[in-house]
Amino acid sequence: GFGKDGKGKGKRPRGPSGPGLPRERITQEPMTGEVAEWKGKYGWITPTVPLEHPMAAKNKGNLYVSMSDLVGGIEALTQGSLCQFHVFSDSSGLGAEECLGS
Repeated sequence: GFGKDGKGKGKRPRGPSGPGLPRERITQEPMTGEVAEWKGKYGWITPTVPLEHPMAAKNKGNLYVSMSDLVGGIEALTQGSLCQFHVFSDSSGLGAEECLGS
């Protein structure tokens, strides 16, 4: 059995995270999505078309986006607005880069 070491909410040591991890771009063409949440310096985007990728189910299918990945002179995204971006994968999951807000 799994016992207490199953998929609980235990505090496990956090692996490396954030915008500095090595990345691999997985999209050839820019995608679109809706801003699910913006938290000051980063946020989450729900892709319009769900991604076919082994890590796509992480983070409820949403993509991480950092303020440092916004282009076009913007410094924040508005929740509920559409944006365009490329998708990358790193060790913590999938994220959006070169993100253009609307």
